[in-house]
Amino acid sequence: MGPTNNEWVELVRQLRALGQLSQTALHRTWRNDLGLHPAAAGLLAELARRGECRITELAHRRMVDVSVISRQIAQLERVELVARRPDPGDRRVALVHATEHGLQTLDRWRCEQVDALREALDDWDEPAVREACATLGAINDQLRRSLTRTTEPAQNDLLEGAR
Repeated sequence: MGPTNNEWVELVRQLRALGQLSQTALHRTWRNDLGLHPAAAGLLAELARRGECRITELAHRRMVDVSVISRQIAQLERVELVARRPDPGDRRVALVHATEHGLQTLDRWRCEQVDALREALDDWDEPAVREACATLGAINDQLRRSLTRTTEPAQNDLLEGAR
């Protein structure tokens, strides 16, 4: 027997609360010294993690329209946190990567967020943090797979229209 409807509803409530609290924490620790929206930090982190890639790949991974990513990349490029270069395989397309300045800035932002989270959860031990990471990671992976499966045709249409 699986979880009851009430248990699923409680999971939805907890995930929604986590999302809201995460956004609030991000906005409280966010220093807007570069004139960027906090979402730009997430995109920069994605580029640092994935390495150089196309804007369409980022849009697909983040499940947003290419125009959203293009605007954010332009903002990050303006303050020299990312750079573009022509794709050697298809010179009509650009590859985007985090610059050294971008990686240093991202590291500073991460330290500030880690300090805030460490302070908020100061009574958590290492196994509790590892377990939370594993559980949240599994939830994110499953949700991403499910959402990708259910939106792929529509997303592909969106991506095709953007080319």
